[in-house]
Amino acid sequence: MPKGRSGIITEEFKGKENTAYHDVEKLFKIYRSVNWKMQIKINQVKRHFQLEYGTDVDKFLDSLYQAGMDVDTDLASEKERVESINHSNKFLKLMDESVDLMRKYHPQGERYYWVLYYSYMSAYKAENVEEILDKLEPHCPQLTRVHRTTYFRWRDQAFEAVGSILWGCEGECEKMMKQFSEEFQEI
Repeated sequence: MPKGRSGIITEEFKGKENTAYHDVEKLFKIYRSVNWKMQIKINQVKRHFQLEYGTDVDKFLDSLYQAGMDVDTDLASEKERVESINHSNKFLKLMDESVDLMRKYHPQGERYYWVLYYSYMSAYKAENVEEILDKLEPHCPQLTRVHRTTYFRWRDQAFEAVGSILWGCEGECEKMMKQFSEEFQEI
């Protein structure tokens, strides 16, 4: 794979030297949206169970298992919601695990983590690059100020590092990205 190319397979790139180009930036751009919608779905399921059964989901499932009931049969009406939550959770877990692995073992992992976190993963979306640079400052005490060009270089290097981790599971990632790019949009 040529240096600097990592991410998800996209149709926009039809380069001869790399027919399986991956756009990891696209994954990070939908991360916040997937996380937000997943939290909404989880909250809806929790609220539904509380109203319907007078208990939380975990207690309800424990009681089903103890009674020997078949969850697939008894919860058929909730199956679509649960599957949707499961798909979203897999996506987020895959991203989080890849970022955590990069953070722990890459020589610049801590720095790259904070770049990705403030740019794409935190619940709060920064208004602009300057705001991200302000948030990065406490994490880079050796620098008086992180410059814009440095930020973009670190971000691209972070994409490359995470991309090299992600594509060990390329088939699964490609399938999930197709599903999520149709279902979610950047917020």
